[in-house]
Amino acid sequence: MVMTTPIRIKYRPTFLSVLTILLSLLGAGTLRAEPLDCRRCHSDLEKARVTHSPFAAGECSSCHQLALDKRHPEQKEAIVLVSDGSKLCSQCHEALDTAKNVHGPVASGDCIFCHTPHSSPNDKLLKDTGIAQCLNCHENKFQQKYMHGPVVEGKCFICHDPHQSDNPYILKMGLPALCLSCHDASAMSGKSIHAPVRKGNCLACHDSHGSPYRKHLRKDFQENFYLPFSPDNFALCFDCHASEMILDRRTDSLTDFRDGDRNLHYLHVNKIDKGRSCKACHDAHAAEQAKLIKRKVPGFGKWEIPIEFQKTSTGGTCIVGCHKPKSYDRIKTNEF
Repeated sequence: MVMTTPIRIKYRPTFLSVLTILLSLLGAGTLRAEPLDCRRCHSDLEKARVTHSPFAAGECSSCHQLALDKRHPEQKEAIVLVSDGSKLCSQCHEALDTAKNVHGPVASGDCIFCHTPHSSPNDKLLKDTGIAQCLNCHENKFQQKYMHGPVVEGKCFICHDPHQSDNPYILKMGLPALCLSCHDASAMSGKSIHAPVRKGNCLACHDSHGSPYRKHLRKDFQENFYLPFSPDNFALCFDCHASEMILDRRTDSLTDFRDGDRNLHYLHVNKIDKGRSCKACHDAHAAEQAKLIKRKVPGFGKWEIPIEFQKTSTGGTCIVGCHKPKSYDRIKTNEF
């Protein structure tokens, strides 16, 4: 009797065979896992400047498969995706829906709402360029007289992340860090700092996209040094500060800038002709002196008027280039 030794055949599974098994286990047994190179017919897709890597390599079967019971090209539904929505993209790309705030199309798994899956004339396979991409969904509120630089240039992604962020409005950074990544931080520091600046709330005064008012302010703030008093001329300031601080001739509580109960804000601002604007004395962001008092203000020609403010516990003294030193005291009046 001749004894025979069993022959052991070593099987080396291919990528496509493994894919077929996996698809079968996942309930996708109606798909044929076989190589696809759609470029034989769809070569026109290669003419764009930017091409999706799998398509450029002819690895169409990374995303597409043939259905068993359909014929291509006679039946459009013969070519099917191996997965749905963002699940397909996340086979290669990192998941971009894990942060606190997720962009709507990303959250719904609709990646191809912004990106083309094969090729595009635009970077990142985007369907449009610049702000045009965002305006496919977002209302165009960007036609103001004064516009923020990145908006003018259509560079929304300077401030916003297109996919996700832990910050509100999918901002790339929190405030004020985002603003200070472009704007000079030195203007935001000093002995006294305006409360919104100290809290990092730049948007309390500024609109981040654009405004009908200069410096893209939320409300009007006159540029003139002198102007007739009107509440409308101080609309931005009166969003936080009480208008009575200017309107009341006498007060013992509305402002610390008083001599006894004589309101010195009223004295300076509430004039028919040469009322001083807030900026005549105060810096809107920060100053080297207390109470946001500037060191210099515009004067006559090239000369800038110096201001020295010496604060006391119950008042202070102003030494200004345009008049002799004057002191005020909230307890013991100096007849300012």
